[in-house]
Amino acid sequence: LMRRRSVPILMAAALAAVAIGACGGDDDGDDGGATTGADTGTAAGAGTVTVEMGDFFFDPKDVTADAGSVTISAPNVGQVEHELVLFKTDADPASLPVSGGDVDEEALEEQGAEEAGEIADVPPGQTKEKSFKLTAGKYVMFCNLPAHYKQGMYGSVTVK
Repeated sequence: LMRRRSVPILMAAALAAVAIGACGGDDDGDDGGATTGADTGTAAGAGTVTVEMGDFFFDPKDVTADAGSVTISAPNVGQVEHELVLFKTDADPASLPVSGGDVDEEALEEQGAEEAGEIADVPPGQTKEKSFKLTAGKYVMFCNLPAHYKQGMYGSVTVK
């Protein structure tokens, strides 16, 4: 009688262990390549990173990824439309050249920055994603819709 009861208990314990292991169990918090932590996110290997766009912030504000093809998923959790513009540059994201309150992308290029691309016009409640071929270095990301940059909607991407 004991033997019959112990088999289901052992099976339940084994299934629970598998389920817990499938949930991630690692300590790096990379959530399959992305985090939604307050300050940083990581795309391990050529993978996907999620950067939430809100009114008026990116979460995470600073992202790290490995060189190669990196997909950025950009859900708009705010109440207004946003975009994510990406430039390769060593410039401080908080000190980009501005004109009329928006980032002057031409002036940024004149300073040696290279445009990597953008995820344009994401309506509230929607998500867009795009794959970027990123080489090692530093990048800035910003929303260049009217006045969004001036309200603090910028961050960085470090590619290793």
